[in-house]
Amino acid sequence: MGTEAERQDTRKAMAYDLIRILEEKPEKESYTAEEIKKIINIYLTTADQK
Repeated sequence: MGTEAERQDTRKAMAYDLIRILEEKPEKESYTAEEIKKIINIYLTTADQK
């Protein structure tokens, strides 16, 4: 298990990644809760595939 600083860095990186994903469609001004959940689930699923 990593240090607290490593965990903080990981959380920040994940937030940054998700923001970039949401910004890929600048014409879309809002997302439903279901759309956000789907994006997060896809992100988590693909993050494990390295």
